[in-house]
Amino acid sequence: MKKERESWVLAVVLLLLLPYLITVVVLGRRACPVSRKQEVEDYVAEVAASQISWDYARETIKAQVVLARTNLSVKSEKERKEILEETATFFKKKHMNMEMLEKFHVFQEAARETRGEVLTTKGEIKEAPYHTLSSGKTRDGADAMGESYGYITSVETAKDRDSPLYVEGCYFSFQELEKKMKRFYGGFAFGETKVVEVKKTDEAGYVMELQLGKQMIQGERVREILELPSSCFSVQSFEEKVRFLCKGKGHGVGLSQYGAQQMALEGKEYKEILKYFFPELKISGKE
Repeated sequence: MKKERESWVLAVVLLLLLPYLITVVVLGRRACPVSRKQEVEDYVAEVAASQISWDYARETIKAQVVLARTNLSVKSEKERKEILEETATFFKKKHMNMEMLEKFHVFQEAARETRGEVLTTKGEIKEAPYHTLSSGKTRDGADAMGESYGYITSVETAKDRDSPLYVEGCYFSFQELEKKMKRFYGGFAFGETKVVEVKKTDEAGYVMELQLGKQMIQGERVREILELPSSCFSVQSFEEKVRFLCKGKGHGVGLSQYGAQQMALEGKEYKEILKYFFPELKISGKE
């Protein structure tokens, strides 16, 4: 009887400790401060896992792992440390159990199978942006982020329009808009000029310039301030409210994760997916 009771108590203790044990298994020594220099391969699986749905196909995840490795490779040591801290926080908040551990194992395998692979042009590793869902067409890098991103070209992603998250309406009163804008532009006021009008869009339909009152603001800045899902939006004013009808989720540059998933479901491999979204870049550096 005593042994049975001890076994029962041990089982309860292990059950209570399971989330913490799994965190250690996932992050290993990276869950604790260490003095040695962290290498990208040490934590690329964890970083990628914090960036994309765990329910996506293996080839989609492999594409994301290559993006994570590429982007980590162009970061400074300070920036990498900040990313690693954010990743550790992500895992601490995630409810880890054996099912989730099994899903995370896909990221670990993806990191091993793509070890050392990064996106380059002329031998130089280049930042490779990604987003959740496009407007049906990704953006030209130069238009969205400046000339230094001219190696990112716009591609069609028609199947993104089939996503249940494709369109979302966000509503604000003029009073709410004014309050949110004042947090970043202290002197902002609509006054009698209650104008909210799109002035310029890029070829993918994302807003480049929006007039709010008498002020001109970049579309991406508006997205950040109002916490809109996307800067691909149209604007309608009625009575005392303004509706931003947004398409897609994220900045729209580079790889669309939803679009990549649709390609994977069609049988495309991760290299084909990356080549489609980044035709000007090549996969380099197999260790």
